[in-house]
Amino acid sequence: MKNHFVIDTSVLITYASYGKLYRLANMVVSYNMKVFVNEHLLNEFGKNLKKVSNKKTINIDEEIRSVLDFATLVETIPIFSNSPDPKDNFLFDLALQTNSEVIVTKEKALLNFTESPIPIHDIKWFKERFPIEL
Repeated sequence: MKNHFVIDTSVLITYASYGKLYRLANMVVSYNMKVFVNEHLLNEFGKNLKKVSNKKTINIDEEIRSVLDFATLVETIPIFSNSPDPKDNFLFDLALQTNSEVIVTKEKALLNFTESPIPIHDIKWFKERFPIEL
């Protein structure tokens, strides 16, 4: 296993909303992972983080920079069109074009997508497979 991943915005939001992106960064470093993001994922992350920041004090630009500290930004082209939610097609574009092995998400529609060309796992699987010291 190469440990190449796409981590969905839903997972990034979970870490960021609790000020715990450093834990994800530690996991990436500890297990020599490659996490890939593209502009679409970062834009969605920022947009959704804005909704969370209405309830908490979160510096969105700083959180995006934190993600870029442990993730590799790549350009992708839109090719995938079969996601159960069309707004998530970009995740498959990103995973397929970076030869990622897994998409990690909290979204039920994606987790139940039986025709996915890439294995999809939830955050629980991710944390159990790659435990880190707290």
